[in-house]
Amino acid sequence: MIAHLSGLVRRAGADFVVLDVGGVGYMVTVASQTRQQLPPPGGEVELHIHTHVREDQLALYGFASVEELDLFEMLIQVDGVGPKVGLNILSASSLEVLKRAIMGEDAAPIRRASGVGPRTAAKVIIELKPRLDAVAALDVVPRAAALAGDGQVPKAVESALRNLGYSSLEARTGIESVDWKSTPSTQEALAVALKALGRK
Repeated sequence: MIAHLSGLVRRAGADFVVLDVGGVGYMVTVASQTRQQLPPPGGEVELHIHTHVREDQLALYGFASVEELDLFEMLIQVDGVGPKVGLNILSASSLEVLKRAIMGEDAAPIRRASGVGPRTAAKVIIELKPRLDAVAALDVVPRAAALAGDGQVPKAVESALRNLGYSSLEARTGIESVDWKSTPSTQEALAVALKALGRK
């Protein structure tokens, strides 16, 4: 599975880019936000990749940031939201506007996306709000809690992993992958746990 590509832009369209990576050209579908950040042909770019595999298709979707990739992967887990609609939602507004809309239960920015009706927008909010709330909650857990060894940070990371859809066993595996002796911040610990679980 391809998770990351770094290469030269050979050509680009409204919603795709062809990257030359070591002499091999990869066609990558991108949202408008990422498309706007691409350099002209000949320029070098790094993209975070979601590999979408079906019986009759293997497609690559590229994103300029891990945060954009994470939201895309959350979106396509919502019933009725495939990769195309997920990209349309990401193209409708900036990443921060979409996150605020979901957390604030404001369907308007989501409904601006092509192919998204009121029911789909409602599903996106219902399913993604708890996940985004869990990640945002990590910001308010003080780093001092880890230094004090009271277990608040590991518990917050475990809660975030569970809200992201991981089982209790998977969450425990992710937590055990963190070097707690280095007293990482909650965001650092979550990043390590997600990497160990194959999300990054």
